[in-house]
Amino acid sequence: MAIITISRQNGSLGDEIAEALASRLGTVVISRKYALDNFFGEINPGLLARLNESAKFFETNLPDSNRTYADILVERVRALASESKDKDLIILGLGGSVLLSGYPNAVHIRVTASETTRLNTIARKYRITADEASEVLDIGDRKHKRFVKTVYGKDITSPELFDLILNTDRLSVDECVDAIVELARKHDIRVRLAESNENARTIDHQTRNISFKNETEEEFARILDLYNIEWLYEPKTFPVEWDAEGNVTMAISPDFYLPRFNLYLELTTMDQKYVTKKNKKMRLVRDLYPGTNIRIVYKKDFNELVERLKLSGGTAGNN
Repeated sequence: MAIITISRQNGSLGDEIAEALASRLGTVVISRKYALDNFFGEINPGLLARLNESAKFFETNLPDSNRTYADILVERVRALASESKDKDLIILGLGGSVLLSGYPNAVHIRVTASETTRLNTIARKYRITADEASEVLDIGDRKHKRFVKTVYGKDITSPELFDLILNTDRLSVDECVDAIVELARKHDIRVRLAESNENARTIDHQTRNISFKNETEEEFARILDLYNIEWLYEPKTFPVEWDAEGNVTMAISPDFYLPRFNLYLELTTMDQKYVTKKNKKMRLVRDLYPGTNIRIVYKKDFNELVERLKLSGGTAGNN
C-alpha cells in the first residue's frame, strides 16, 4: 500500500489535496494536529500551545524522560510507516519527505503555487486584504521551513527531497489527487517487484528507459497499449541453472510483465530448436520459483491472448 508524504506552501491547496486524497484512499491525514492529539499522551494546554507555536519546543524532553518530543514524533511516524503494508498512509507536513526518505515504498510530493495564486487563496479563505494575506504567507512559510530545519537539519524547499512537484496555478485538487494516486500505484508495483526479486533471489532489471530488442516486442507493446493493458518490460531475470561454483549458466528475462494479471510473457518467432530451449527454461522457472505465472507467446497468438486479457478486465493504463 502507498505511503505518501505531502509538503506544501501556504495557500497552494496542499491541505485540500491531502484531505481529498485521504477521502479517495479511505484513510486519515497524519498532520501536526493529529500528532499533537495522538503521539505524546496527555499534554497540558500551555505546552500544547508552545509545541503548536514553535519548532524549538520539539527539542525539549518529555517529563521524566531523556527523549525529546522530536524523538517521539520520529518514532511514531516511522512506526506507522512500518505498519502500513495493509493500508495507505498520508503524512501532511511534519517533514515527512525527510523523515521517511529511506522508505522504498514512500512517494514524496511537494505542492507549490505562484505568489499571486497563494495570495488570492489566502485572502478568499480568511476574508482578509492582500496585505494581510501577504503577512500570513510570510509567517507560514518561515514556520514550515524553520520546523524542518530545527527538527531534521534540512531545507524543506530543496527539490531533491521530492519525487513529484505539483503547481496548482493551473491544476485542480482533483487533477493533483489523480496524479498522486497514479504515481503511488505504479511505484508500488515497482517496489513489490523489487521485493519479490530479493526474496526469490531473482535479478531486478527494472529500468527507467525502455529499449526493445526487436519489432515483435514493439508491436506487442502497441497491442497492449491499444487495449489499455498495463505492462512492464523485462523487469526481472530468473536464473535457472548454475555451475559447480555457483555461477549462473542459464537464465531467462521474460519480455513483459502484466501487473494486473501477475503474468510474465516471453515472445518468440524463432526456429523450433530455440523454442524448445525456451520451453525448457519455462519449466525450470516454474519448478524453481513456485507460483510464478509465465508462458510463451507466439506471434500468431498475440491477438487471441490480448482479447482474453481484455475480457478478463484489463483496464490499467500503459507503461
